[in-house]
Amino acid sequence: MNEIIFTVDSGTKHDETVNQIEQIFRKNGFYTTREYPIYKLKDGSGRAGRIDLVARKGKFRVAVEYDHHRLIKWKSFQKIIQIKPEVAIAITGNGSLRPNIEHARKYIKYLNSELYIISLRQRKHQKFEMAKV
Repeated sequence: MNEIIFTVDSGTKHDETVNQIEQIFRKNGFYTTREYPIYKLKDGSGRAGRIDLVARKGKFRVAVEYDHHRLIKWKSFQKIIQIKPEVAIAITGNGSLRPNIEHARKYIKYLNSELYIISLRQRKHQKFEMAKV
């Protein structure tokens, strides 16, 4: 997490930021997939969606969603929940850590993996360990 926090520039555009995150995973031996397809969101809309980045090493998967907004969107958590990764990373570019942690508490009960909330602006993160159900 520290490599993401201290290497990734919060001032870049969405694609450039995801490129930086992808390079970190590749450098550490992960295979990556950008815009990983989600075929049906669970919000009743029937819309398809995409996860910004999925990194794999063997059967171990990490899902990364980056929102440059102040709050990480519910849709971002929803996409991560759907693929059930071993580790989930939700990143805010412009937001502070505390409001995003409070925002995430509403949704983490649906996620059965570790979740990291990262604020690039503050260069901080919070880890949530989830009990397997």
